[in-house]
Amino acid sequence: MTASHAGHANSLPRPACTPAAIRAVLAANADPEVLQRYDSELDAAFENAREHGDLTPLVQTVRRWWFEADAWRDPDRQREFLARIEKYQNEGPPPPENRMSREEIRAQYGV
Repeated sequence: MTASHAGHANSLPRPACTPAAIRAVLAANADPEVLQRYDSELDAAFENAREHGDLTPLVQTVRRWWFEADAWRDPDRQREFLARIEKYQNEGPPPPENRMSREEIRAQYGV
């Protein structure tokens, strides 16, 4: 282990942004309700893509769940993620100047 990983000893490698990789992380770390929600949303997105011939909903679903799977691979980061979501639900999102743009997210996470 390198010094840069010392604070995240339980952290797993970042999952690929694929349905199978996301499911593997969730199956290993999340509770059954989260895994069931993922399976249901992914099934619905596949069906929507098949019916309409448009992959956009499927890609959006996979990307959204990739962020959650990324958080689940490290228990400390998952707790931070859930606390941030709860804060957003209670207080609203951060002001625009404190938000990350899509370009910043792509640059940082490669998605």
